[in-house]
Amino acid sequence: METLKLKETDDNLFKSNDTNMEGQLMIDTWISLASFLISLLACLLLLPSYIRKAKQVGITGSDIHKPGSPPIAESGGVILILAFLLGLFFFIPFPKVDEQINNVINKEIIGTAATILLASFIGFVDDIYETRWRIKVLSPLLGGGPLAVMRLGRPAMLTPFGLLDFAALGLIGLFFYYAIVLPFVVTASANAVNMFAGLNGLEAGSSVLMTLALLYLTLRWNKPIGYIVLIPFLGAILAFLFFNKYPSRVFPGDVGTFGMGTVIACVAILADLERAAFIMFIPHTVNAVLFFIGKLKREPPPREAEMNPDGTLPAPSIWSLRSVLLRLHPMKEKTLVFTMLLLVAAFSAVGMLSYGL
Repeated sequence: METLKLKETDDNLFKSNDTNMEGQLMIDTWISLASFLISLLACLLLLPSYIRKAKQVGITGSDIHKPGSPPIAESGGVILILAFLLGLFFFIPFPKVDEQINNVINKEIIGTAATILLASFIGFVDDIYETRWRIKVLSPLLGGGPLAVMRLGRPAMLTPFGLLDFAALGLIGLFFYYAIVLPFVVTASANAVNMFAGLNGLEAGSSVLMTLALLYLTLRWNKPIGYIVLIPFLGAILAFLFFNKYPSRVFPGDVGTFGMGTVIACVAILADLERAAFIMFIPHTVNAVLFFIGKLKREPPPREAEMNPDGTLPAPSIWSLRSVLLRLHPMKEKTLVFTMLLLVAAFSAVGMLSYGL
């Protein structure tokens, strides 16, 4: 009986208010398309100017996996996040169904934007001052505040292991959920994408794959705030990937990687898709666990390492996912990125299937 009760609660949380509103909350297709195009075109049009200016003023990073380590425009995530927000805010003036639902969704849009802006700003500060890794790992916790406010009254999460209802633990459970769990989800997602970065097109490409998987689920299960956030983000990240793919002309910087991870975290929490996100982030999680083991053993992956004479990438330590793959089979950068994106695609597909077809 307890198992059945848990299953019913799980389903009710995920499908709450969806069956009796099915079709009503679907935002007009033309509005969604316009939002996508606004973010796509804004990023496509603004990034070339940013790249030129960044090189002129020295906002660059070395592409250490290319001969001669050429300078590449850094912190391009500023344009990515700006383009995304332009498309996101385009949804606000348009009616969704009735005034009450309009107000709820608009507040969630603004709260999501606040969470992403906070995390991205923290990433931008790190780009400028190059803070120590302990500060970098913990600082995105500050971005969890707006997300916690938006989640008030819904202290539960769907995990791969079932429903976790923190309200059942009373005030201690509520405090733990809002003060610790939600901020941790933001910082974990932001840092997972940040640690996964370092190869041309990897972080942007993996974000595209997870976004497509989550977008399918939000449309399949009619989660308006989910697809409202993901549609403009997809437009912006696709445009950014055009400049970030191999050979990269711009790097996202921490401002971009923190923003990418926080978008995924917000959608997972607000659209009750935590289980999918947990599964999709497995490659990132493995990479982060290896990184922290290396730190504890005082054998972290080096920040820079020269390419091998044959053009394959070095693997001077085993404390990252890419190094493990390179130890298994030497690869050049483009092949390694493709291999790691295949891993992300596979786990994204599993995350989708965890909610059924």
